Amino acid sequence: MQAACIYELVHIQPARRPAVNGDRRHRRTQAERSQATRAALIDAARALFGERGYAATGREEIVERAGVTRGALQHHFLDKLGLFFAVVEDVERDVTAHVARAAEGAADPLDAIRRGCRAFLETASDPAVQRILVVDAPAVLGREEWRELQARYGLGLTTAALAAAMDAGAIDRQPVAPLAHLLLAALHEAALLVAESSDAAVTRAEVGAVVDSFIDRLAT
Repeated sequence: MQAACIYELVHIQPARRPAVNGDRRHRRTQAERSQATRAALIDAARALFGERGYAATGREEIVERAGVTRGALQHHFLDKLGLFFAVVEDVERDVTAHVARAAEGAADPLDAIRRGCRAFLETASDPAVQRILVVDAPAVLGREEWRELQARYGLGLTTAALAAAMDAGAIDRQPVAPLAHLLLAALHEAALLVAESSDAAVTRAEVGAVVDSFIDRLAT
């Protein structure tokens, strides 16, 4: 698909005059500025959403902390909801990368799943991650948008890990998609339980032990 899009851009769009060195430098500068503005908005919004939550954060606060104009927010994200989607995706990307790194060097595929689950619970214990990813994201984005993000990040990684464990004979062969959904739902529920607990450390240890037991029961 990507190759087809490039072909269309090259062969269908009207020809333009070749860019001189100054034009290329100008375009790079504009692109860099645009990217920097977008990153500043995401960073500022991520900090504020993590501190106060989506509902309690105003657009004016975001643009002020980012050091940009309201027009810049509208240009890059249309509105606060669009910016929140980008923030949730940014957090999902970081959490998924952390989980994947934790699974590296595991003794076997089942150990990789166990390490990944522990890493998720560890990361989800961060109050900012809890507020953005566990509490606000499902409620603000709605089921369809939230599931789409999960499919691209956490669910995709969970499905791949379970499939690898089945291929290695570490888990009995079974439909992988339902199992991945159940495991990820259990992890999110565990993270929510920790977030709402009056003693997060104790609850985190308890749910971690339960998750370990659940994974052990998956073993062949």
